[in-house]
Amino acid sequence: MLRIDAHHHLWDQRVRPQTWMDEATAAVIAGPYSPDDWAAAAHPTGIRYGVFVQTVPVAAETPEVLALAEEHPELAAVVGWLDLEHDTRPAGEQLDELLAGPGGKRLAGVRVAAEYSPDPDWLDSRSVHDLATALGERGLCLDLLMSPANLDAAARLAAARPDTRMVVNHLAKPTMREVDFERWEHGMRGFAGHAHVACKLSGFLTFDARPMTLERLAPYAETALGVFGPAHLMFGSDWPVSVLGGGYAAAVELAEATLTALSNSEQSRVWAGTALEWYPQLDAALEASTTS
Repeated sequence: MLRIDAHHHLWDQRVRPQTWMDEATAAVIAGPYSPDDWAAAAHPTGIRYGVFVQTVPVAAETPEVLALAEEHPELAAVVGWLDLEHDTRPAGEQLDELLAGPGGKRLAGVRVAAEYSPDPDWLDSRSVHDLATALGERGLCLDLLMSPANLDAAARLAAARPDTRMVVNHLAKPTMREVDFERWEHGMRGFAGHAHVACKLSGFLTFDARPMTLERLAPYAETALGVFGPAHLMFGSDWPVSVLGGGYAAAVELAEATLTALSNSEQSRVWAGTALEWYPQLDAALEASTTS
């Protein structure tokens, strides 16, 4: 069964500091992490190809990783970042520049980080709607990094932009507190019926400071499967952040245990099929890899 890691990171802090890290985090995962490092962690688990997802809100990161992807077949797709605040050019113009540059064919989409905005409704803003439209026009995907507080605005965005594929990252980062579960579940159900929205089973090893177990994860995974179904769910390692919660193999093993009740065809969707549909740039990368 083909396996694709639909969400991982790379960084070299000598080139670009990861300003989101605190001192304790940096002590464990400061890096640097290259495509070869990712492959060393991923390949023993049966995963051969990955989707890089942006790490910091710095526009220069995306073209650099796209150029890197051109040299590394296993770095099969890139979800980058655009500066919607300071770059006065339309989002479409910024995207076209990336698509025309080195490795541009590997550009699969753009991520927006709503969880860092002081406005919980930012995802329903004009700038994000304009970005979503520009992405849809180019067959690219919009990744949504958010907390449960952003779910209502995300659902409104999804309803207003049915022609743009979207992906909820990290199950929308539930707090894992029982008192918050009902609100998170209600927010996730806002995506029901939106065939253009998928969700990543990712990031779960670091949802909170406690060790993640199958028992703890199960209610959240079951909700995601109920809302999205296997055809709209994809696995992501969130490596190397996942090292903080046990590492690459631990993320894969917990995902395997979570999906064990699904049929082989349903599991195949989560491990590869959904990623291939939402990030069609993967097809070309996989084909090039097998023919080279």
